[in-house]
Amino acid sequence: MNLIECVESQLKATLDKCAFEINACIQDQAEDNRYDRFVSALEKYGTTATTLEVLEKVKLQLVEKEQVNES
Repeated sequence: MNLIECVESQLKATLDKCAFEINACIQDQAEDNRYDRFVSALEKYGTTATTLEVLEKVKLQLVEKEQVNES
């Protein structure tokens, strides 16, 4: 589970960075390249969120497998 926890932590950190970038772009829309940075952060956030969802499903499957093996 250490591998899963490590990846989960990294994905959550990436989501935090993307959320910060999204908020910064919204707060200061006049700065150069804000559109590109905003779109890039949104795309990365979406991809990372989807990956985190898949990881959660993997974790759930592992827990279910362990419960079956204990029975």
